[in-house]
Amino acid sequence: MKKIIPLILLLSIFASLAVSSMLRKSGTADEICHHIPSGYILLTKGDFKMATDSPPLARYIIAAPLKLFMRLNLPDDRSIWRVEDRAEFARDFFFKYNNQSKQMLLFSRLMIVLIGLLCGLLIFIWSNKLYGLKTALFALFLYILSPNILAHTRLATADMAVSFFILLSIYAFWRFYKNPNRPNLIIAGICLGLAQLTKYSALILYPIFLILFVFLRRKLSLKATLLIFLISILMLWAGYGFNTEPLLEDAMRQEEKIELIDSKLETLLPVWNDSIKERVNHFLLKVPVPLGEHILGVLGVIRHSQIGHGTYFWGTHSGKGNILYFIVAFLIKTPIPLIALLIMGIFVLIKKRLTADEYFLILPPAAFFFTALFSNIQIGLRHILPVYPFVFIIAARSLCLLRHRIIKVIIPVLCIWYIIAFLSIQPDYLSYFNEFAGGPDNGWKILRDSNFGWGQDLPALSDYMKREEIDEVVLNYSLCEDRPSVYGIKSRPIKQNELKRPGNRVYAISPDSVTWSKEHEPTAKAGKSIFIYDFRDKR
Repeated sequence: MKKIIPLILLLSIFASLAVSSMLRKSGTADEICHHIPSGYILLTKGDFKMATDSPPLARYIIAAPLKLFMRLNLPDDRSIWRVEDRAEFARDFFFKYNNQSKQMLLFSRLMIVLIGLLCGLLIFIWSNKLYGLKTALFALFLYILSPNILAHTRLATADMAVSFFILLSIYAFWRFYKNPNRPNLIIAGICLGLAQLTKYSALILYPIFLILFVFLRRKLSLKATLLIFLISILMLWAGYGFNTEPLLEDAMRQEEKIELIDSKLETLLPVWNDSIKERVNHFLLKVPVPLGEHILGVLGVIRHSQIGHGTYFWGTHSGKGNILYFIVAFLIKTPIPLIALLIMGIFVLIKKRLTADEYFLILPPAAFFFTALFSNIQIGLRHILPVYPFVFIIAARSLCLLRHRIIKVIIPVLCIWYIIAFLSIQPDYLSYFNEFAGGPDNGWKILRDSNFGWGQDLPALSDYMKREEIDEVVLNYSLCEDRPSVYGIKSRPIKQNELKRPGNRVYAISPDSVTWSKEHEPTAKAGKSIFIYDFRDKR
């Protein structure tokens, strides 16, 4: 009971915060366009090659309640969902074939809230095993009031799911290290496979496990580590229903992919001719291989990373990554008191000398973070979200310093600051920036995309319009795929001439999306990400 009561209390607070915030936010771009509709296709149609941009597990989880508890409409004609512009199908899925978008979002998001609860529970369990009850409760306290964790726990995306399954995989490998028996080996392999099924970024776990093996080879055998890898691959294959078919058979944009692979091989191979090309294409189209969909997805991510993705960083739009992006993102989107506690926790680990157990806490997040620095896909702190569960455990280790008189003052002050930081942003967790960035009022000047506005603030705009008795707004809200009318918003798109000069109307826009926004202060803000300019009778 000594453990259970505070544990249940903290997790209950977390669930209530996530759910209450979730109900006040519209669907974000990735929820509407990717995860929910693609997950439903996977579960009901089994079309794995319709969307290979993400492995299926998180999408299975997200779409499961839609299949089990809702009667949704989806035509059987594959051409409906097999379209070049997936956003086109997604909008039809939500607003044409089904008119239950709020309920669909609710059910899907609740599954990720459940994942968030499991992640918090695992943080508590592992911290308790390593450092005792007080440290475990402190780590859980830091977890449940983290703006970044709450921001993604309430969204039907893969980011919180992969954070949990990566933590679970490392924990299971640690358990095998502590007690290297057959059941623990099998569990470690299954958990590693589940992580691979959640997001392609989990591939880094294989080199991480090998690095841990090198450091801990006195107790870890190479044979056992490779067996864990083998079980994980079988688990991964099971997630695709043990499907075996040619790599590009029935693939989307098939001809484009063939041309791309042929051109790459022509560049790499010293000898290339029509005969080799014919054999390569025969293999791609005719030879069945296991995990073809997963391989296709990995190749797609590699290509995406090589090409780059549109990124906004410190006033500049770029198609390539910046090595400072995630360092800056971590420093300005993590509450300063948590950063201070993390530094203190690292100091404790170094001072006491790292134990073998603590390699499992230090090496995985360090490797994950370091790898992310060189990525060309930098569109949000969410890409390094799996680092945070380890951050909470290490930061909680700072309790060891309480025997020092000054630390007895510093840690309570940091905790109060942490609570205030949380309260200051509730329920707009996605738009959180700390004092280093000047808070959310200025942080958007440094980072945008899913760091700030992802299409989530339509309900706040609706509330503002009702309070101010505004009948219609001119809307220019980037990354918004949800339908404003669902939230009672009457709006029209901004006209080309209004991008340079506003009319006698009320405008609801993303910051800096029009040239004249730099000359005017917003009248108000809906949530944190929609800037409202009321020009009625003022020109």
